[in-house]
Amino acid sequence: SINYGVVINEINYLSFNDSPEDWVELHNPTNKTIDIGLWTLKDNNDDHVFTIPENTIISANDFIVLCKDVAAFENLFSEVNNIGDFGFGLGGGDQVRLFDSSEQLVDKVEYDEEDPWPTEPDGTGPILELIHPSLDNNRAENWAASNSNNGTPGEINSVYDDE
Repeated sequence: SINYGVVINEINYLSFNDSPEDWVELHNPTNKTIDIGLWTLKDNNDDHVFTIPENTIISANDFIVLCKDVAAFENLFSEVNNIGDFGFGLGGGDQVRLFDSSEQLVDKVEYDEEDPWPTEPDGTGPILELIHPSLDNNRAENWAASNSNNGTPGEINSVYDDE
């Protein structure tokens, strides 16, 4: 994959109750602005493609959330910078893949709802948070279940650890 600095940083794949539907948080941990316009988000199905609008910028050290349902997401997180509607759901064992405008893979997380991935009781499913943006996000041990019921879209993850 190409390292532009953009990281898949948080994944909400199992929505329930009054939740905001599925969403994925992208993080730019670098000190420069990154233009992600015309990049695409896919799950494990190549027919499920969401194209990020042209001229979409992630500022240095900032976040943007790609969501399945903007209205539902904004209902819960009115202040969070988001774009959508990506029109497909994320399954319990699935992938989140991010491609640049030339269709080169930028980042990919292939996660599961079973060990060694973070799990929660009751089948409600955790919101996955990357422990630190420099870690390999395709490895289960670098993720933890959010300490917040609704996750931390648009802000530093609740499980963030820079040790």
